[in-house]
Amino acid sequence: MEEVKVNDQLTHKDLFAAFKVQLAKDFQQSNFNADFVEALEPNYGRIHKAILQELQRSKKLADADLMQLLYRVDISEAQLKRYLDENPGEHHLSTIAELIIKRVLQKVVIRQYYKGESDT
Repeated sequence: MEEVKVNDQLTHKDLFAAFKVQLAKDFQQSNFNADFVEALEPNYGRIHKAILQELQRSKKLADADLMQLLYRVDISEAQLKRYLDENPGEHHLSTIAELIIKRVLQKVVIRQYYKGESDT
């Protein structure tokens, strides 16, 4: 059900454009390749797969880079641990990809909400 809500939000053209900008920025500033972001389509499953592939491809990067990405996106170690504990059968990079999508989208939605409030 939650995936459906996220997918619905991603289909809003303005939200999706802002989501891609923020995602690319977060990846780039954490020493990750962000080239994959430009080709993303507003589909949760495809976005999840693309982020997961980039995380897997970048496994050779230092753990510090992954921690920097989590910090940059604003996902705490406690939040990650709790989520991993709640989803024990899921691969940790898949869980991280899901959390990244949700948190980046949340940041974009909040930013646009407050931007809209300041326009009134």
